[in-house]
Amino acid sequence: PFQLFDDFDIGSILIGNETWSEIMQIRKQLQRPGLTFYCDKIARKRWLQEQGYPIPKVYFSKYRDELSETGNKTEIAERILDNLPTDHGFFAKPNHMVVAAGTWMVDIDPRQKQNVKVTQTFGRWQSDKDYNPRKCAKNLAEGLERKPFARASYAQYQIRPGVIVEELWTNYLDRSSTPHEFGFFVIWGRVYAAVFYQVGESRYRTGFFYRDGSPVPSCPFQKKVPDWVPWEEMIRMAESLGANKDFIRIDFFVGLPKYAAEQRSANNKIQAVVNENEIAPGTSFCDRFLPEEMARLWIAGYKQGNYKVIPNNEIPSYFSSLATSTTSKQ
Repeated sequence: PFQLFDDFDIGSILIGNETWSEIMQIRKQLQRPGLTFYCDKIARKRWLQEQGYPIPKVYFSKYRDELSETGNKTEIAERILDNLPTDHGFFAKPNHMVVAAGTWMVDIDPRQKQNVKVTQTFGRWQSDKDYNPRKCAKNLAEGLERKPFARASYAQYQIRPGVIVEELWTNYLDRSSTPHEFGFFVIWGRVYAAVFYQVGESRYRTGFFYRDGSPVPSCPFQKKVPDWVPWEEMIRMAESLGANKDFIRIDFFVGLPKYAAEQRSANNKIQAVVNENEIAPGTSFCDRFLPEEMARLWIAGYKQGNYKVIPNNEIPSYFSSLATSTTSKQ
């Protein structure tokens, strides 16, 4: 039988005819501390690195209470400022926010440090003569006081706020843009479909693909997955990370580290790195049948009953001691 982590088990809650939006609402409302681990970018990146998964290099990551024992905002901003790279660019974001809220993607050319470009959305870096590291640090510190979007999951709201500063990644064909993204929907340990967020002048949803790489009907991109995409590699990682879970979405950046991307070579090929994962993604679908197909598969696993609920042994002990949410289960 499929071994299902107890944090993810919703078998006793389901009626059995839920739509995608209804089953997603069930997941969002679960008050289970273990689920917070999968939403916490700092804890998750630390774990992914320990497990050997490729991720963007982390330059700095601290929770708010690690930045200041007193919670002093000025002290927190100064601590962040001290740890923002100045010799090259970076990608900084609040640990507890969703989508691209509060992010800073700063391109500092290592050869011409005065030539700084910045964007706070996924897309093309814009020249910004007014980039101010102190302003960036202050904004990130202020972001620690903000709450996630109202539609975020209960687990998202339980994350200890913090800041993570990472290596900057870029689009392989257009070095002036942020990387492409893929989000893999993993149901009962197997990829069913993936969404492709292409990046050009802005970040936009290009289309969806089934596991075999074929396009989902009614979506803009009606060809198979492009040859340059490391598709099978991402499927392997997504299914490895989706083990013991009824549903999760694993998200990847596809491109190159920004400052390793200046020269193409055999050792400088397109790469996929794990960016984050979502336990209750707010994905918009171009084909209205796709989410309902996934909902039926998700529910079917419970109806078939060929699974065994087991304790979640994936969550590191150091995270368990940090959890602040209730230990009750629905």
